Amino acid sequence: MKSETKAKFGLTKLELRDLVLLAMVVAIKVVLGKFSVGNATLQVGFGFIGSVMLGFFFGPWWGFVGGALSDLVSSAIFGNLGGFFIGYTLTAALGPMIYGFLFYKKPVQIWRVIAATILVTIICNIWLNTLWVSLMYGAKFMAALATRIVKEMITPWIQMIITWFVLQALSRVKQSKKF
Repeated sequence: MKSETKAKFGLTKLELRDLVLLAMVVAIKVVLGKFSVGNATLQVGFGFIGSVMLGFFFGPWWGFVGGALSDLVSSAIFGNLGGFFIGYTLTAALGPMIYGFLFYKKPVQIWRVIAATILVTIICNIWLNTLWVSLMYGAKFMAALATRIVKEMITPWIQMIITWFVLQALSRVKQSKKF
């Protein structure tokens, strides 16, 4: 693979500075993942901000790695309700990968924010997480989906607004610091 193709998709080696930033963003994702607002029915977590940052700064491939690492670190430090399950690690890695495909080295545009949020919501939150719940707990897929669908129809709109403002801030920092 040509080096310019590798650089376009984020497959290049990370310099020490980039590796430190990756570790910091993974830590941010782990910490923000512990914060949420709302009740049990409609709860909006802030871990997605770390996923957006991973995709924006590192692209789809390093974003995938950072997302997987964040899930593993979070599991090791805080444990998981119901125990560790590799499916959730895959979901945690796919989110930053999707954001990376749409945000890495690209201008911040509202259509990208909408597309990325909808793709993550459908692929990761609705389809995969519902599949993992049904596999882990023996629930029927459609029954598990019915309990999750209301939340997944509301939270993406909140995430889009937050993502837009986060990306605006990150793009200003990235331009001024030359990350």
